[in-house]
Amino acid sequence: MLSLVSRQCRQRGRPAGRALTLCAMESSGFQEWLERRLNALEIDSAVYTAYIQGLLQEEENDEDRLEALQSVLCAFLEEVSLDDVCQEIFKKWCEAEKSLQSQEKKEDEIQAIASMMEKQAQIVVKPKEISEEEKRRKAAVLAQYANITDEEEYPFSYNPAVNIIEDILLI
Repeated sequence: MLSLVSRQCRQRGRPAGRALTLCAMESSGFQEWLERRLNALEIDSAVYTAYIQGLLQEEENDEDRLEALQSVLCAFLEEVSLDDVCQEIFKKWCEAEKSLQSQEKKEDEIQAIASMMEKQAQIVVKPKEISEEEKRRKAAVLAQYANITDEEEYPFSYNPAVNIIEDILLI
């Protein structure tokens, strides 16, 4: 998603960095909403949309963002509606930011999975190469153990008569 947004920004002639984030906001729908809202308030959206987005991006904390919004919009709005409009714009911007961050997180997870899959595909298990000498030794050992008779295999078989006598002597 972000790489698509990055390409869209470059196509529109915007540099990376802050403009990339502004362009990402465009794709989240915030810019269109802000333009409609500013037009409804009879504020020049062509000028103030990008300016307001820049203020929201640049400020360090929420209090500074709201203060910056109020300083821009106070020239157009009455004091009664100023706080409500600023809160509404700020709330929409926060929603768009959260949406953008979750999309970036998903993209990062997908990229990490793809990277792991590529690494796993590169790992090739080579079959163990066995020389002719090792094959002959292995065959000789197997042949030797294949010829075991029952006596050799079970030298301590159970004989009840002998075992009973041994048990009596031990008592």
